[in-house]
Amino acid sequence: MTSLLLMILALVEVDGIKATDVTLAREDVVLHGTLLSAPAASMLAIVHPGSGPTDRNGNQPGMQNNSLKLLAEALAAEGLSVLRYDKRAIGASTWAASEADIRPSHYIDDYAAWAQWGVSEAGYEQVVLIGHSEGALFALAAAAQAPVSAVVTVAGPGRAFGVLLREQTEGRRPGQIGVEFERILSELEAGRTVDEVSPILNPLFRPSVQPYLIELLALDPASLAADLEPLLLVIAGSSDLQVTRADFEALAAHASHSKYIDGMNHVLKAVEGDLAAQMASYADPELPLHPELVPAIAAFVGRE
Repeated sequence: MTSLLLMILALVEVDGIKATDVTLAREDVVLHGTLLSAPAASMLAIVHPGSGPTDRNGNQPGMQNNSLKLLAEALAAEGLSVLRYDKRAIGASTWAASEADIRPSHYIDDYAAWAQWGVSEAGYEQVVLIGHSEGALFALAAAAQAPVSAVVTVAGPGRAFGVLLREQTEGRRPGQIGVEFERILSELEAGRTVDEVSPILNPLFRPSVQPYLIELLALDPASLAADLEPLLLVIAGSSDLQVTRADFEALAAHASHSKYIDGMNHVLKAVEGDLAAQMASYADPELPLHPELVPAIAAFVGRE
């Protein structure tokens, strides 16, 4: 059984918003997060970061943009309490398991456990899941396991990961590399691991990450959105180079509300252009969020 243990490690109050370091004890890991408690708030928003080593603030080594920290603080200023946390094996949420042991279902179950804590332990009347990038996929899945009143996907995939992976590598898989890429990806989509991977494809398909990919490839964001009972807001930006308008439309077809923001990129900043033009924003924690993002979420949850 999951131990829903809240531990208060530090408490800071700024402009009436209390910032508390909290932990959630799971069977095999202690998850660490930051809770921003807005005065008299009855709703808790829980923010899940994107893929890879992305921490609670939206940052990775060498890519400090503070996108999720800025989002949490802005939503708290709108009257929401907001929890953002380090997923297992990232940041303060250290985990003894190896890469080969990590699965999307771990992240989904952890997300659902935090949502349950928000109601049963923290006493909030409503919980909203806000997932960014890969975290948007996990928000859709976790909402089926926990008492959630609404889901917000931000820059999330709307099509299966295999489709996105093929699109994102189009034109960069010449000759035999392309043949091997398709062979390995097709095997993983069929639920089978592959023993031999060439050095050039090893960063993407190394054996230790294949079990994670097999589970990820089996998830269909649009199907999860179609089956979702809570209200759904889908947000994406026209400058996003990692997910496309097609992903937005695939999710928006099943959403109660949607917002396509002109000029917002994948790290939620107002930047346009190709990857070279956008890279500076991925490492600029001082650059503010796109001005249309927070009002769209606040309006959806009834805070404006």
